[in-house]
Amino acid sequence: MTCLDAVVAAIEAARFLPPEVRAALTDCANRCTPDVAFRVLPRTIRCAPGASLSSEQYTRLEAIGSALQYGEFVVDFVKCLVERP
Repeated sequence: MTCLDAVVAAIEAARFLPPEVRAALTDCANRCTPDVAFRVLPRTIRCAPGASLSSEQYTRLEAIGSALQYGEFVVDFVKCLVERP
């Protein structure tokens, strides 16, 4: 899976985001760079009402952030939204 594919999959997995927001982020990933879309994604998730992440979603976000060589704070921004069992 390419970085673009992984970022787009992460965007689509955030079903709590409105469709137009997911479409805009996907468009950004395709037309600009996946890096830009990924950097915006955690902030968008954090601002979404009722947002929550499964531990699997968070792990995938961490893997993408690591592949893009981002420091821990890009993804850690949404760690508080991970559902607790």
